[in-house]
Amino acid sequence: MRILVSGGSGMVGSKLITTLTYDGHQVIQLVRRAPNPEARISELAWDPEHGALDSQILGQVDAAIHLGGVSIAGKRWSSERKLIIRESRVRSTRLLSQALAGMPSPPKTLIVASAVGYYGDRGEEPLTEDSEPGEGFLADTAVRWESAADVAREAGIRVIHARFGLIMSRTGGLLGKVRIPFQSALGGKLGTGRQWWPWISLDDVVNALSYLIGQEEISGPVNFTAPAPVRNEDFTELMAKTLSRPAWFNVPEFMINIAFGEMGKETMLYSQRAFPEKLRASGFDWRFEQLDDVLHQELISSGSDR
Repeated sequence: MRILVSGGSGMVGSKLITTLTYDGHQVIQLVRRAPNPEARISELAWDPEHGALDSQILGQVDAAIHLGGVSIAGKRWSSERKLIIRESRVRSTRLLSQALAGMPSPPKTLIVASAVGYYGDRGEEPLTEDSEPGEGFLADTAVRWESAADVAREAGIRVIHARFGLIMSRTGGLLGKVRIPFQSALGGKLGTGRQWWPWISLDDVVNALSYLIGQEEISGPVNFTAPAPVRNEDFTELMAKTLSRPAWFNVPEFMINIAFGEMGKETMLYSQRAFPEKLRASGFDWRFEQLDDVLHQELISSGSDR
């Protein structure tokens, strides 16, 4: 198949392109710079910020996977930062959807990254793809993000919204941020530690993206999470056990609010007990169903903690 990928330089995108290429697919990568004619993967230029993407240059595409969007973590959310976070997702998704819809022969499938932030702070409530959106900046952003693909859906393209949970990989994501504090015996639970964290391994994210291209009966939102979400306190305990370090440096909620504001509240303290009902019902086979297994793989077997 000929598969168009945006966001290919990120943690998920780079591994996805490697996997798709290994599986025999022809990958075309959308880049926000002048294409490199000598690149191993074919490149096409686009400029989502200024609405620049010529559908005529895309050629025949069987499927497209859009992974764009600036990071939500790393700094407090000013009004300007929130606008950048939201618009980087909405504009790029709308532009790509319009370009694909305008092709003489549109692709059958468009997979767009989204996030479990769609559900907001839901406490103990079990969340599936049928659950209503929650409240908060990330929930509002996810709703707008997913709606930006409506033009592709209206053109008859099967659209999937991949609602990513917390991605476990030593190369980035959550583990990339907390590994060093835990190794330094500075890890601990956040707030009460009772909030649910829906996690998924990077391997399973990539495998699920590739898998869904061929699952023509699946469309709409799909929770990209492992079957067993964990509480933050259980994540903390397993991290400490895996790294053989104490985890006594608990961070109370008020300190998170002071240090990180709204960003810390929504990304660290919100509870999302999300389950991957569509993937499970379709027969998807997870490589990592238990958190301790992926932690051992990423932190011990890789040798990254030594």
